Amino acid sequence: MTIHSSADAPPAPWCAGGAYLYLLELDGPALAWEYLRRHPGYRGGWQQGRWCRPDGELRRWGLRCRR
Repeated sequence: MTIHSSADAPPAPWCAGGAYLYLLELDGPALAWEYLRRHPGYRGGWQQGRWCRPDGELRRWGLRCRR
């Protein structure tokens, strides 16, 4: 994976390696959640309220509801 950036652009906040050291301690589900919650498609579905539909976002992202 190659990340291209402009020399004039300020560094993105995710570039600070120390901010992500906690990821080393996460188990599989917690690590998956950390990346899923940042995905623009997932966030868009949540903001538009598409989670309540039977064919909604839960299946798309492989999630399950706990009752």
